[in-house]
Amino acid sequence: MTTLFECSPRWLFAAAVLGVAFSGGASAQAPTVAPTVAPAKQRYVQGSWVNLRESAQSQARIVAQVPANTMLQQLTERDGWCAVLYAGDARLGPPLPEPLQAHIACNLLADQPLTLAQAGKDAARAFWVAPSPNRLRAYGNALHRPPALQWPALAKSHAHEMPVQYPTRPEFEAAKKLLRAGVPLRPEQEIDRGRPINPLDDLKLATRPEYDNIPAVAPLAAKPTLPAIAPSYFRSHAGVALLHETDADGLAAVAGTRISVIPTGAPVGRFTRHQGPEIDYITGFWDVGTADQAFAPALTVYAITHQGLVGARAMRQRYWDISNEAHYCGGHYPDRGFNDPGEEAQPVRGYAKLPDTAEVLVRLVVPGKLPPDAVKVKTQRYATSWLQPADPPIRIKPQRKASAVLVHEIDVDRDGVADILRIDTPAPGGMSFEPIFDWRWYVNINGQWFRAGYWVDQECT
Repeated sequence: MTTLFECSPRWLFAAAVLGVAFSGGASAQAPTVAPTVAPAKQRYVQGSWVNLRESAQSQARIVAQVPANTMLQQLTERDGWCAVLYAGDARLGPPLPEPLQAHIACNLLADQPLTLAQAGKDAARAFWVAPSPNRLRAYGNALHRPPALQWPALAKSHAHEMPVQYPTRPEFEAAKKLLRAGVPLRPEQEIDRGRPINPLDDLKLATRPEYDNIPAVAPLAAKPTLPAIAPSYFRSHAGVALLHETDADGLAAVAGTRISVIPTGAPVGRFTRHQGPEIDYITGFWDVGTADQAFAPALTVYAITHQGLVGARAMRQRYWDISNEAHYCGGHYPDRGFNDPGEEAQPVRGYAKLPDTAEVLVRLVVPGKLPPDAVKVKTQRYATSWLQPADPPIRIKPQRKASAVLVHEIDVDRDGVADILRIDTPAPGGMSFEPIFDWRWYVNINGQWFRAGYWVDQECT
């Protein structure tokens, strides 16, 4: 008798779809009844990198390996094994010439594809559910390392700039290949601004300094007020991304451009603020030590100055900072952020030509194009001050330093409703006691304020 698992894949698929029960060599005296084949059922792989086997045995030959959310056609189920047809997966390459008949443990299948929330902290599954550069990096960092490639051993075995050799992992090679080709991203998976807030709740002056040598800041002379808010230019979170709140993933998702990762070098050991020989960290993630990010079409970044001028620069490729070096000192984004475009970005015709010295209030991307017309900017000042201690010969005696909280209201469409806020909060620098500022951005999404990133300044030796 010809069994279900001996049929050609094409006949098997047709039989499954039509719900045909079949048998070979029927006998008039004692006909053999084969198991009824239910219509093929669409199922989704739940594991991060799963083996498809030639037969329903755990030691059977592996005929294919597939990632989470691969779609399979389930034909039968018996003793915990599912017979399936695999037609290929666009994330791995072109479709197969004909469906591949294989077997998989049924507990690795589900009726619905995994969501990012269901993938949770499983970095491998999260990557295959929603491929992105950040999730590729997390994937590489989560791969199991043999003892010789774990940090305690590497710190002893590797010197500064010495390459680290990681073994080839088929699943990670597939992930890198996918990212090199480029992927589209979804704003709802990359932008999370949390709940709406009152921006003034974040305004906190150091009226009680953290350190004894830092002078206290005087309370504001007048209580700040915010402009009336209503729905205006940005109606959804997918309508804007600020460079101050997200990185390349979020920007590409909102702009609607495909993003790719191009590895350019191997990982190496490095030290930072001493002369070694002990290394402090390893660059990159798994076998990717350095890389570029590319955008297709080019990512257009808009800049709005305090005068309301709108500039634009287009960027096709940029160095991706995956050095893993800890922040030491100076101005920085404590959370996610995308540093201002440099020489890798080209000016876009039709927009204001902004000099390097221009006081830019905000940089952003949007779906489509931002109009080149000047926007309306209004700045409110709320005075404060602190007492700078004597520091001969710079200051013979204590001196009061005047400063102010600045509230910048940016009205993109000039309809009288602010679309973006930037609030600058001063504090005495830790060395000079001159003003340094924290900048916080907020966006008006359909009539509510949401946090959109912040920048912290620091004085360094």
